[in-house]
Amino acid sequence: AGAWTRAVAAGSDFRVTLVARDGRVVADSGADASLMDNHAARPEIAAALGGNLGVASRRSSTVGMELFYLAAPVERAEGRVGALRLALDLPTLEARLAPARALLAAAALLVGLAAVAAAALWSRRIARPIARLADAARALATEPRGPESGSRKAGETRRFRLGEGPEELRVLGAAVETMAEELASRAREAEAEGRERSAILDGMAEALLAFDGDRRLRLANPAARALFGLAPAGPMPRLGILEATRSTELAALVERATSGSGRLETELALYGAEGERWFQAVATPLAASGPLSAGEPLSSAGPLPAETGSAPAGAVIVLNDITRLRRLERVRQDFVANVSHELRTPVQLVKGFAESLRGGALAEPGRADRFLAIIERNAGRMESLIDDLLSLARLEQEGARLQCAEERVAELLEAAREAIAPRAAQKGIELGLDCPPELAARVNGGLVEQAVVNLLDNAVKYSPPGRPVTITARAESAHSGAAGDELVIEVRDRGVGIPAKDLPRVFERFYRVDKARSREQGGTGLGLAIVRHIARAHGGRALVESYEGEGTLFTLRLPLAGPVLPD
Repeated sequence: AGAWTRAVAAGSDFRVTLVARDGRVVADSGADASLMDNHAARPEIAAALGGNLGVASRRSSTVGMELFYLAAPVERAEGRVGALRLALDLPTLEARLAPARALLAAAALLVGLAAVAAAALWSRRIARPIARLADAARALATEPRGPESGSRKAGETRRFRLGEGPEELRVLGAAVETMAEELASRAREAEAEGRERSAILDGMAEALLAFDGDRRLRLANPAARALFGLAPAGPMPRLGILEATRSTELAALVERATSGSGRLETELALYGAEGERWFQAVATPLAASGPLSAGEPLSSAGPLPAETGSAPAGAVIVLNDITRLRRLERVRQDFVANVSHELRTPVQLVKGFAESLRGGALAEPGRADRFLAIIERNAGRMESLIDDLLSLARLEQEGARLQCAEERVAELLEAAREAIAPRAAQKGIELGLDCPPELAARVNGGLVEQAVVNLLDNAVKYSPPGRPVTITARAESAHSGAAGDELVIEVRDRGVGIPAKDLPRVFERFYRVDKARSREQGGTGLGLAIVRHIARAHGGRALVESYEGEGTLFTLRLPLAGPVLPD
């Protein structure tokens, strides 16, 4: 066995060792086998005796060198009989492997370079369409939208479809383009809805306010901004409800609406520069669809149905001005009360004195004549009252169909002065007239004469004896740049005047500054109301200026060209 191992190892650098099945060294080409230890515990021998190839690297205690071991099982027909081990010192192995290692390194380098080149080509093929897709998506996300953007034509959609790249990227590009088209369509719809909503809110005569969940103002239409003195344009200030409206009633209404009471409606008064104004207020809660922000569209939070039970995120208040309705209702009530009062007194007097006459006063001529004079005077008073009421009704119903013609103003005023002249002469009052003879206007002559007669009648009634009353007429410009487009008729007296507190109401029906004196002088309380209606029927105005103790100036301002009839 020793000769065989030496013969095998001859001509090579390998050391050959035969090991029996029990681990005993049978022969070794480089040492005396009888002097060697049992190798059963050596890892490579143990692996070979187990039927496998064994590999190990360690310092040999026999030759004193670092060796690399390879062991294989030795088998015969009767079974495994031992192991054959080859050993080679590491410096020799390194020298033998050096050429192969250089070749292997070169091959690895070539393979690496080829892989890098292939990866670069592949990544460029993928990256180019991805970059195009990313650029298009970035531009879509950052481009301005709205009517002022002007970036693309209406309906134009950015292109995302790819003609190159993997199939997956082409599918992704088509999907993104479809999504962009849908987004563009929705943006156009939202823009149209926003313009429509803005037009509706701007055109509303009612004031509209929207508050968020913190009771902070987030929206107000132009009518609301004007009503509460907010800036007419620009960002909405984040004011609390009391800061914005200065109304505790509105604050309480919003609180009740957002506390689960649902839609609420009430009437309340607001006070401002124009005095007291009455409004019908409707408060509707907003559904809690997420946190509200100042820029969020109003339609994003719809009205909260009472049955949902979700917590409101705010409220919308609509204020409808009913001041005029309130005033008309008060005027109607006052009118009914005044007519009843004005008719009751003369009716009672007529009835009372008629009963006195039937009771025996007819037998006394002196008393009968006095009673009949009282009856006649009160019947005349009722007739005047009814005539004035009929005049007012006719003016209100037929004002839009007023028959007008070109009239000489001086002739109308002269006729009015002649009608009042006898009464003025009794008090020694001079009626002055100042009117250009060529002044003409398109008016209803009878009504203008009636209005001036009423004004002159009042002026004579309330002027002390001997104080003059003047009538003047002229053409004036109502607007800058318009030459003489308005007829101005003024009646001025030097009488007792009208207190300042009564001036706003002197044109109301049955309103009297001095009730006792007015009735004593036979007034119905409707003369100035008729004057105002005549002025309005002509498309003009009736004005008054007065100072107590200094006199009163009544002015009629009528269009020279006549009233503008509705289409």
